[in-house]
Amino acid sequence: MGQDRTDRTKRSGRPCGLVVHIASRISFPLLAAAAACLLAAAGCAAQKGGSAGTDFKPVKPGVLTVATAFIPAPGFWQGTPPTDGFEARLALALAHHLGLERVEVVQVPFAKITRGDLGGADIAMSQLTPTKEREHDLDFTTPYMSAPPAVLALRAVDAPDVHELRALRWVVSITSTLTPIVEKRVRPDRPPDVVEDRTAAIDALRPGSAEALMLDLPVAAGLAHADPARFHVIGQLTGGEGLAVALRDGSPNLEIVDSAIRSLQADGTIDHLQTRWLGEGLDDIPLILTED
Repeated sequence: MGQDRTDRTKRSGRPCGLVVHIASRISFPLLAAAAACLLAAAGCAAQKGGSAGTDFKPVKPGVLTVATAFIPAPGFWQGTPPTDGFEARLALALAHHLGLERVEVVQVPFAKITRGDLGGADIAMSQLTPTKEREHDLDFTTPYMSAPPAVLALRAVDAPDVHELRALRWVVSITSTLTPIVEKRVRPDRPPDVVEDRTAAIDALRPGSAEALMLDLPVAAGLAHADPARFHVIGQLTGGEGLAVALRDGSPNLEIVDSAIRSLQADGTIDHLQTRWLGEGLDDIPLILTED
């Protein structure tokens, strides 16, 4: 449910700046001097008179306000402030494509986002998969990466087939759309530990209280890429949706944001970001067959 290529950005008259504004209180410059104006032609192309920015109606003039739930989210929102990672840098590229000057980030609980409460933000980027239930309260763009289910495990754990997956100690989240996959397709030998959200699930996995956690492949890859001594992705399952940008239900900005995401896919920006922040070879992760 991912992308990266080279850190180049074409400068123009408008500064390629990005601001992170956490909890509506403190603003930080997103890009360090060495990485200022990170993204290439796609990042600032809209500033040259493209039509993308003319129709986007932000909550704040010149600002793309982004809601996200998990900070930090390895591979997606990293650093203090969270200025690095796939979604952080995708937000930067999207803002510039829309002709905006900066990005502000507001942290909103995941359960609120999936119910349509973006905390006053224009969009949400929080490793979100579109589902029929969520589409009652949100509008989604074209997915910016595919996201099949994947098994994140402790480094010492391995399970090449579904029978060995069943023998593992699992942790699941009540807010995850992947929990039914664990229950119905993996069918662990012992009941999984059930926790409130993904953060709590990772906290259970990290010290070894559990051995395995089902995540969207890009999310699992981001965690393994950030902490390879502790985690690895032991396999992926068939199926899954994609990760997409969410907007408020009925947002007039859906079409223009969707078009921007498609442009960033077409010009290689998203592929570049995936490689940079989530690692290479996601398609090479072994497929584990289950009884669907």
